[in-house]
This record gives sequence, C-alpha cells and structure tokens, in this order.
Amino acid sequence: QTPRPIYKDALPPEVEASNIDKPILYRDANCVCAASQMVWLGLECKNIDYLTVLVEKPFNLRSDESANRRIENANDEKNSMIPRIVWPETESNGDEMKNNDKNNQPTSDPIKLLEQIHSHYPAATPNFYPKLSAAVDASRCNILRFPGVMPRLSDPNFMSHAPLLFRPDGTLVPKSSHCVSLEELEEMLEEYYLGPYLCGKDVTAADVAWIPYLERYAVQLPMVYPNVDVLNPRSSDAYGEVWKWFLAMERDVPAYACAVMGDGRLWKRCLEEVVELHNERAATEEEKVTLGPEPKRKGWWMKNNPKGLELWKEYAEGRPWLGGTPEWEVALFLIRNREEIMKECGVDGADEALREVVQRLLYGDAGATLSEKACQIVQFVGERVSVPKDLGMVPALALW
Repeated sequence: QTPRPIYKDALPPEVEASNIDKPILYRDANCVCAASQMVWLGLECKNIDYLTVLVEKPFNLRSDESANRRIENANDEKNSMIPRIVWPETESNGDEMKNNDKNNQPTSDPIKLLEQIHSHYPAATPNFYPKLSAAVDASRCNILRFPGVMPRLSDPNFMSHAPLLFRPDGTLVPKSSHCVSLEELEEMLEEYYLGPYLCGKDVTAADVAWIPYLERYAVQLPMVYPNVDVLNPRSSDAYGEVWKWFLAMERDVPAYACAVMGDGRLWKRCLEEVVELHNERAATEEEKVTLGPEPKRKGWWMKNNPKGLELWKEYAEGRPWLGGTPEWEVALFLIRNREEIMKECGVDGADEALREVVQRLLYGDAGATLSEKACQIVQFVGERVSVPKDLGMVPALALW
C-alpha cells in the first residue's frame, strides 16, 4: 500500500481544504526535539491514524540575546509551536468539537498533548493514566517527579540535545548528582514491583514522558564519564531496575523500538555540538569536556534487539504501508531512495549492486555472499541512514 503521507513545513492547499478527519502532528523534521519524540511516541503507542507535518525546528542552544533574536527571526508563530497537534473539527462519531474544549486547545506542551491524546482516544491501549487505586494516579505523579528526581539546575536549552549534563554557568552537573538521581530512579522502579515500567506491569504516559530524556542521558553520560559503572544508567550491576526498564521499552514496546527510538550516533552528534558550546563558556579548564574517539566497531551506534522480528510483526499489523518484515521495510526504503543512493554512493554499477541488495532483503539467501559492490552499497547506506529520521531502529538493524 502507498505509504502514509508525510508533509514538509505545511499541508498542501488541497489537503488543507479537504475535510480532514484525522489529527495532524507537527514535529521536528530532524528528530532531535525531545518533546516531539514524546508526542510522536504517544500517538504511535496507541496506534492512532494521523497525518504528519515535518518542520525544521531551530534550537536556541545559546542563552545570549543575539542568539535569541536569530531564533525569533527564523521562526514564525506556528513553527515555534513544535510539537503540536491539530485535531479534526468533528469527533469520530460526527459530533462537532467544542472550540473551548481544553482537550482541543493548541499547545506545544508535550505533557498536555499526551493528555489530549488520551482524552480523544481513551479506549485505545495502552491506558496512559491507569488508576492503581482510588487514591493513586501513579502515571501523572511519576511524570511530575521527573524534575525532582533527575539532576537539577542543568541548562534548559540543552534538554533536547544533551539533557541533564551541563549547567548554564559553565560547570558540569556534579557526578554525585547523577549517582543520586539514578539511585532515586532505581527506587522509583522498585516501588512498582509488578512489572518493569514506571507504574508496574504496563507502559503508561509516565514511560512515554521519561524515555526521550533518559534515552539521550543513557548514551551521553558514559561518554562524558567513560568506564565509571555508577555513571552508566544502563549498568545492570549498578542499577538493575533501570536496566530492566530500558530493556522493557526496547523489547516490549513495538512503537518505540520500531519507529521512535534514536540511535547512539545521533545522540553523540548532539552531545558533540553541546560540548563545543560548553567548552567555550567553561568556568575553568577542569570543567571542559574531552570526548573519546568514536568506537571502531561497525554499527556501534545500533542497539541490537533479539525480539526485532516479533516486535516488527506486531507494529506492522494494522499499518499496511509498512514492509512485512524489517528486511522488507529496508528494501522499500532503498527503492524509494534509489536515485539519491545511486547518485551519491560512488559505486560503479550501483544500479545492479542495489538490485542485488534489495533481492537479498526481499527473498533472503543466508548461504550466499553479497558481491563486493553490493557490500559497498550496504556500507554506504548503513553509515548514512539516520535513526529514526530515515528508518526505525528495528528495520535499520537489518542492514547490519
């Protein structure tokens, strides 16, 4: 089936003029904005049928006034509201929506947008706000705990690129603060012992709200402080419950693993950008950060997933525009981007080599060896594909 359309900057006039009966998500085109990732994951988790408009979102990583003016000049009023959801004028039952309904008001607050998603689709699973008891609204409570649990006073301008690591005064968030925060998160997860998620056995809005920031944090904190177990959020020895939570999100939440999860290379690039700015304003030489060399292992930035095929089958069900397997999805990506790949890859006989790769992905032949040129195509695409901008993590793994 034809892929679900994704528009750039704005809806085409003919689409905007039609009677759109689906929500429209406006999100960051480069998949860096943490708030956009949160709302995107919320819609995907509930398997909502929606339209997407990708907007180039400028980020103000500097706090000086000249940078602020540049951002303001680059932004119009609508583009400053990223993410946002435009809801259809009528409900699915045909009733006209109330313009003053708080669940239909424009906002770029991701927490409010998660509330709107649940309000419009309360019956769609998972239940974002389950009542564990008559008095306990654990999901909303755990969302509110984030700023109190995680390191305080970090630079708010860096929350999408490198959250919780650097302070506006040119100092690093102390190592002790990271340890305390991770220990508190460990205790939070121990409170709900019936399952690995923040509220127990099922994923909720709390997990959707926390994962964008902790995904970045888990990649970047060990890059700033390498080889320190208590400064690695994914250490199974230091933080066993946190480790189980990451695994549960990656191996049991298809929408996250197959569509929304970012990779280590993306977050390393974002960290490098922030480190450069931090070092310019570092309070002392000791506060400057030097990142280590990039790992030499091929595909180091990917997170292997032993449940990838199972997750993809569950995710693709009801989404007929997707390939039936991760390999098929990659084949579709290569076919759709054939002209650009052939133009940029620098491989003689690229057309034939690309056909060989697609053939292998579609029909498989584990015993056969790809030709040298086909391997060059795979390497070219694998090193340039952006996760999740171009492909989700699970299908992207099929390249490796």
